[in-house]
Amino acid sequence: MRLNQFLARAGAASRREADRWIREGRILVNGAPPAGMGPDIDPGRDQVTLDGRLLHWDETFRYLAYHKPKGSLVSRRSQGGNPTIFDLLGETARGLHAVGRLDLESEGLLILTNDGVLAEALLHPRTGIDRVYRLWVSPVPGVPALRRLREGTTIEGEEVAPRRVLLEGSDRGEGILLVEIAEGKKREIRLLARAAGLHVRRLQRIRFGPVRLETLTPGHTRELTGSEIRALRQAARGEAPRRGSVRGRGNAGGQRKRHG
Repeated sequence: MRLNQFLARAGAASRREADRWIREGRILVNGAPPAGMGPDIDPGRDQVTLDGRLLHWDETFRYLAYHKPKGSLVSRRSQGGNPTIFDLLGETARGLHAVGRLDLESEGLLILTNDGVLAEALLHPRTGIDRVYRLWVSPVPGVPALRRLREGTTIEGEEVAPRRVLLEGSDRGEGILLVEIAEGKKREIRLLARAAGLHVRRLQRIRFGPVRLETLTPGHTRELTGSEIRALRQAARGEAPRRGSVRGRGNAGGQRKRHG
């Protein structure tokens, strides 16, 4: 097995991240730096460490939905005294990797898995998997602001625009929006809102492809259902199922656990 494939599975990373670990000298095979970027290893015999920590081959893929609380980092390393989601999850997240990110002030749905190949495929731009967010913004957007939001903006030299925008309602001077995007560039939702003259008071991801947040409360996880896992694999192959309404609800079964 290629070393970066092993790292993607045992270290719960994408192969791109695994290659970076090798380049940075963080990986040792049997106590020595590997020869080249992708030598073959035997998971049953070779000892592979990341930053001195022995990595174990997990024969079982795991897939969790997690409601990330506001104020936590999607990172392995804490910054500025803020906890990481892995600090909060403890042993539940051992060997798991977050599919994509949410910034410190954002909350909502994250997929956690040790299936590094699937995670990498889901994040590839060609997949275009849909992400749906609920935003609380001020002021309550009128027709001009909604038009500007739908028209999009330029981020890192690239024109971006949401797939769908829906004004869900208003509450105490704040508008509540549902926004669907395809790729999820860094802070894309906040930058789209800013370009439309809107200030984001709260941002929550409520759907990632076929997986929905629904009633999962902050700090809790649940196992993905078999149908959700099959739908994610289908999406990773570019075989996206028929898209439903941005409001659409689905089965969010699975055992729920509280962490933190």
